[in-house]
Amino acid sequence: MNETLRVDIGHLLNDGDTVNFISSPVFESFYKKYSSSFNEIRLSLENKTSPITRSFLTDSSLLTIKAVAETLRGKYENILLLGIGGSTLGFRAITQALKGPFYNLEALSCGWPRVFVLDNVDPILAKHLGDLLDFKKTALIYISKSGSTPEPAANFIYFYKKYREAGGYVKDIVIICDPGDNGINHIAKKIGCHILHIPSNLPGRYTVLSQVGFLPLELIGINSKDLLDGATRMHNAILNTPPHKNAVFILGTCLLELASRGKSIHVLFNYGNSLSEFGLWFVQLWAESLGKSKSITGTVINAGTTPLTALGATDQHSLLQLFKEGPNDKVFGFITIDNFPSDVMLTDEFPHEVEYSYFAGHTMGEQLKIEQISTEMSLVRAKRPCYRIVLPDISAFTLGALFYFMESLIIFVAKLWQINPFDQPGVEEGKNMTYSLMGRKDYTSTRLQYEAELASFNAKRRIFQL
Repeated sequence: MNETLRVDIGHLLNDGDTVNFISSPVFESFYKKYSSSFNEIRLSLENKTSPITRSFLTDSSLLTIKAVAETLRGKYENILLLGIGGSTLGFRAITQALKGPFYNLEALSCGWPRVFVLDNVDPILAKHLGDLLDFKKTALIYISKSGSTPEPAANFIYFYKKYREAGGYVKDIVIICDPGDNGINHIAKKIGCHILHIPSNLPGRYTVLSQVGFLPLELIGINSKDLLDGATRMHNAILNTPPHKNAVFILGTCLLELASRGKSIHVLFNYGNSLSEFGLWFVQLWAESLGKSKSITGTVINAGTTPLTALGATDQHSLLQLFKEGPNDKVFGFITIDNFPSDVMLTDEFPHEVEYSYFAGHTMGEQLKIEQISTEMSLVRAKRPCYRIVLPDISAFTLGALFYFMESLIIFVAKLWQINPFDQPGVEEGKNMTYSLMGRKDYTSTRLQYEAELASFNAKRRIFQL
């Protein structure tokens, strides 16, 4: 089997510094301590009882997604994608990796629609985008797992009105949501638009390899089957590789051990702009899945580490100073690419200037790899533990494998912490407050309570003006 990715944990280990790194005896104890937990996770993957395996859609589901994309692609110049969090982050990550940050500048000339993602409730941005787009030439896609998340719901109300008033064909609107009995399913049936259902037990932040990611990707010419093939290859590799050689097991146990030693911040350093949006997807998945106050037995444990994303080489000139000389409370991961889809050769334009002449004969890809390894070495020299994930290339297949690897890793770490990686109770309270204070009818019973709490909260502010 050809490799889908490589994971190097060598610089998480150090027998000479057992405070900041993991010693060989401790590392060797992980198999006995944690292999049974890992095998439980593998069994859930093998039996397709783990929610993330719901991403392995049937051929008929893929055909439906492709058919909707084909219907819309030839009719519209623009796609307006409305969502938040897991509804948009995966799509943004894949588009950035495979199409680049300047995709919209070349899309129409290449025969693909431009993509505009609105993933926040921001009146300035909504108004500006509403004024710019021609809604007769725009396909509207609304993604909401629950069908009621307030931020994308507000955007949908606003842009649905704009779309309808401009003469947009409402039956071409696409709604992607949970199959339950909720308001957005009622609306979809009433207006007769396209509707795609997310598997009911697949949390939103894990939906990149589902209808959520696949439809907009198919619209811009990215084959969702390639992503699924990569995920399938990773799925099989996890099942067929014994724990002591399995990258999910080895990295997961190391990260748990370092967290127990006070490494409370997990930095993922992505080398190259093609991976910058992947870092944002990782941050949500790690934070919402692992940041839990209670274990599955109800014990208060306040689990989790704080995820950060950094961009190499850019953040070598901002965050690295803190990373090296600030609090030693972090573990660093690096994602690098072996083979760039293209590279740039640097020439000898200024041979008499020592600060410039040394670039001659080197490529930008070579420079980026050297900067990555230099940063990693520098951090390890400063007693900061580091690991590295190496991708063979940037392709849909490799990205599918990477997404599935990260999802499996997080589910395994959650198992070790004995927490539920699929809920997000800390998010729900804020939603409930918003529903109540905005006057949602089925939340009127708590409105007076929240209004009183808000008044008390505001009364305790201490404001100083300049």
